Amino acid sequence: MKEYEFKKSLALFERAKAVIPNGGQGPRHPDFFKFGSYPIFYHRGQGAYVWDVDGNEYIDYMCAFGALVLGVNHPRVEEAANSQAALGDCLTLPTERYVEFAEYLNANLPIAQWVLTGKNGSDVTQFATRIARIATGKKGIVMAHGAYHGFHFWSAEPGPGIPEEYMSHVYHHNYNDIDDLTEVVKRHSGDLAAIIITPVRHDFAKDQELPAPGYFDAVRKLCDKEGMVFIMDDIRCGFRFKFEGSHEYFFAEPDMVCFGKAIANGYPLSALVGKIELLDAIKKASFSATHFYSAVPLAASLACMEEVKTSGAIEKIYQLGSMLKQGMENQACNHAIAVRYTGHPAMPFMIFENDPVFEKAKFFGGEAAKRGIIFHPLHNWFVSAALEEKDIKKTLDVTDHCFKLTKEKFG
Repeated sequence: MKEYEFKKSLALFERAKAVIPNGGQGPRHPDFFKFGSYPIFYHRGQGAYVWDVDGNEYIDYMCAFGALVLGVNHPRVEEAANSQAALGDCLTLPTERYVEFAEYLNANLPIAQWVLTGKNGSDVTQFATRIARIATGKKGIVMAHGAYHGFHFWSAEPGPGIPEEYMSHVYHHNYNDIDDLTEVVKRHSGDLAAIIITPVRHDFAKDQELPAPGYFDAVRKLCDKEGMVFIMDDIRCGFRFKFEGSHEYFFAEPDMVCFGKAIANGYPLSALVGKIELLDAIKKASFSATHFYSAVPLAASLACMEEVKTSGAIEKIYQLGSMLKQGMENQACNHAIAVRYTGHPAMPFMIFENDPVFEKAKFFGGEAAKRGIIFHPLHNWFVSAALEEKDIKKTLDVTDHCFKLTKEKFG
């Protein structure tokens, strides 16, 4: 297989470092990959494929970190977005799309008895905790160790510039550990406003965990007993497991659900929905920003959600994700390489055994990237409905070769 080169990407990164701190931020930064073996900048995308600034073609299993559930430039979504763009996007007052979006969620998702819009997942997870505090008159928020609920200080990893006080009412438990959660709730009883939790444990650089039997039932019972609000952070998983929400897929009963990423197939939009009992609390706080009402993302979302609902996208993603999982697990076994392939087929992640600093993972991912397949070595992957079986087969041809190379290098 011919290996790609990244001369233009590397040159552009040098330019970026001159004007952008570190040349970029977050898990897209080349430090999180194997430097020199991955592209650093894309140029364009179509469907499940992307092309970098060097002209190299890839199947991208990151899907803009989960936003592209239907693939890049989906015709139905782009038609709706372009039609609205011709009328206007960011205007002084909301457009009809604002109401239509809320009506659509209300009609299709039983949990959506009211609807608020934001831009990023962090917007709505942050406001959900505020609603819970108003509704209960308490301050404490319970979250899982290692969980990511956005970049706001209350949920971010402690670090420079984040005063300890921001975390003074945030308490942690071990995901899937009912006994530990019960102990945390008991320890802080009387001061707890909410528990916020993801449908699946998808921590950075960790094995994923599906919820254990009875886990969400225990969360619901503890919330009812302590008067806490149950917040489901469905930003990453939403519209991938079940159209009505991941909470319905796992039979959980939250009071509020946060959506984002796949809700608009790459257009900047998030949503917070919930039960009518919380409406009075919402009315006591303001949730408004310049771009929260922008019409183009709302139009794109309406088209995206309807396409996901009617096209069989979720079923297709599950089928193709299962095909990828079975293929890669079989290849690893055939090459006598021990791996842990975890998570839902729509959002898998693979970790090599005995790879504490992810040296094997970065090598494997870098060799795959040089042959046209994008996996992140530290972040969970995503399967999009734009993929076809031939793309999975093409991927497996590359991964089989990369397992061989990994075995040769590391034994």
